[in-house]
Amino acid sequence: MIQNQNEKGFSYIDVMIALVILMIGILASAAALTANLVRSFETEKQVIAKQIALSTIESIFSARDIARTGAISGWSSIGNVGSNPDASGNPQGVFLNDFCPIREDLGWDGVAGTADDACAAGNACQVPGRPDNTSAALGGFERRIVITDLQDAERPSPPHPISRRRIDVTVRYNVNQLQREQTVSTIITNYAE
Repeated sequence: MIQNQNEKGFSYIDVMIALVILMIGILASAAALTANLVRSFETEKQVIAKQIALSTIESIFSARDIARTGAISGWSSIGNVGSNPDASGNPQGVFLNDFCPIREDLGWDGVAGTADDACAAGNACQVPGRPDNTSAALGGFERRIVITDLQDAERPSPPHPISRRRIDVTVRYNVNQLQREQTVSTIITNYAE
């Protein structure tokens, strides 16, 4: 029987090349799966941040429509702390200015982003004359509310009060040591004017 040397089978080099090609394919698949898992986790946090921002805006709309003695006085309260002065020059805005932790409970006034629900994590939110808010802070999320007065072209400000305000709610969160932000904006109107 005559044996041809070209028909002996695979050499070690052939097997090694095939294994390298197979490993490249497996590593590419693993990288794609890892990236997909990271993106899925990021999307989940983004949805939570957007929902927090939307519920904050709903809370601000509710604050416009309610009056709670010692806390919320309707339209005049819709502003950042230090804004919306009354006739005596006393500021009436109740929403905190910078990024603050987000509490599970909205506090005594029931409105998101005010002094009774946006204090530092690990401490109770204390406002004189109101019960302390000891609820836990939402880990990894912070919120900033910016409220800006909008001038009416038909009704300039001095003779007429401001009847429209822009609300920008930004929720900041971290994904894999990267800081992300989700912002929701709207315009609120004092329809009683």
